[in-house]
Amino acid sequence: MNLPYQCLTRLGQSSILCAAKGTSIHTFDLDSESSFLSSWTHPATKQVENSESQEATQEGQDLNEQESGQPPSKKRKLDSENKPNVEGNCQADTKAVEAASNGSGKNKQKAESRGQRPELPFVNILVATEDGSHLVAVTGQDKTLWVFEHDGKGKLKELSQRVMPKRPSSIALTADGATILSADKFGDVYSLPLIPSSAPEAAATPASTPTPTPSTPSSAPASSFKPAANRFTVHSKRNLRALEEQERILASRQTQEARKEGPAFEHELILGHVSMLTALVLGTWDGKPYIITADRDEHIRVSRGIPQAHIIENYCLGHKSFVNALCIAGSLLVSGGGDDELYLWSWKSGHLHRKIDLLGHVQKVVSDASKVAVSRLSSYAIDGRTYVLAICELVPAVFIFQLESNSELKHEQTLLLDGNPLDAIFVPKSKEIPKLVIAIDPHQPDTSSAETQGEPKSLLLFERDETGLWVRHGAIQGIADGDLHISRKELENILYPVGNLRKTEFEDGNDAD
Repeated sequence: MNLPYQCLTRLGQSSILCAAKGTSIHTFDLDSESSFLSSWTHPATKQVENSESQEATQEGQDLNEQESGQPPSKKRKLDSENKPNVEGNCQADTKAVEAASNGSGKNKQKAESRGQRPELPFVNILVATEDGSHLVAVTGQDKTLWVFEHDGKGKLKELSQRVMPKRPSSIALTADGATILSADKFGDVYSLPLIPSSAPEAAATPASTPTPTPSTPSSAPASSFKPAANRFTVHSKRNLRALEEQERILASRQTQEARKEGPAFEHELILGHVSMLTALVLGTWDGKPYIITADRDEHIRVSRGIPQAHIIENYCLGHKSFVNALCIAGSLLVSGGGDDELYLWSWKSGHLHRKIDLLGHVQKVVSDASKVAVSRLSSYAIDGRTYVLAICELVPAVFIFQLESNSELKHEQTLLLDGNPLDAIFVPKSKEIPKLVIAIDPHQPDTSSAETQGEPKSLLLFERDETGLWVRHGAIQGIADGDLHISRKELENILYPVGNLRKTEFEDGNDAD
């Protein structure tokens, strides 16, 4: 199906736009008719496509053999080194897998095999350095943090990939662009260098590969097990499922061992919450850096910057529901999440200035809305005035507020859209004309037909008119990637996770206790 662009960023002060679409990252030049420049795709996507292609070929071959009444043809082994070496616990695992493929569990195994499919590693976070020389991306499913080098012309070169201990929920770059701060779902914030050095990895290698000690075959480690078969030697669906199950068991064991040992790359735990972290931004006061974090338990914490991040400066308390989005607007902090209002703070002192109604504006777009789930907050400045842009999950509009001198957020404009907004980015100088790029999930039927005319655009362009309001000014022509074979329900689960942060009545009762 046709995927929308789900997150955006701009490479430094240039006119080059980075947009993530599914498992890919595309770059466009807004000064050159929004022309496409380059793309990068997650390596796992190609592996999934190749696996599905092989499975389709195997199914077609099995069907032809059944129709002809011929027994399944034997395949000659292509790898002479694939000899049985199953020992100890691994042998028991193999027997369990074969047992699951036969007897009473056959039908159940077949149904599970057809229903299970690996979750696609969508790009859910994009952050660029101030000078636009590097781009940091996060793919949520595999918890991987990617760093790319930008050549200044829109082409991205992959420099590193680091699998974090837990799935990152928000990241930020320090003012010098040399350090990444990563907040995760477990409540921790890690600091790690933008460009990883090879020294820590080399030092960690001996520790991760201890000297083997004599042991009996029955106590052989799980890593010594290697399946006797491979995808070229199996000739039936049942054997293929058994092989896939063996590979899954091995992968899970290796993952567990890696978690126990911890990442080999350089990283440091600098602060933590007792709840799931949802947002992280950096602020500066009197030339000193601060780290502002928010969590699912309605807390906003202000901590000192590195190397004193363990020191808590204050809290911004007052939210009644989860906090999911933060942004710095001038010297103030704007926060939003599951409450009906946006909150405006003096973050250095923790003082709440006022609450700004948001649900009322949402109900003008979605009349039956009773709750709000803020997914994005961002600020921008034009002609000396500061504005705050708010996106609410599953609401086809963008809400723009102006920050006035008396610490008041005044509603300025509601941009009605053709679909639910997923992200927005302000570009101050694109051919000397400020632009606003909004990524939306277009309302369209769940179809992959190439004959669909008037295909809705996912990247919308807006420019200001003579009155200072944003008006639609065309769209960016997206790039069609390969079909990822994802259903609409699966896509919505990936694109709209914020509402799930809202606590149930049972959770609220436990918190009250």
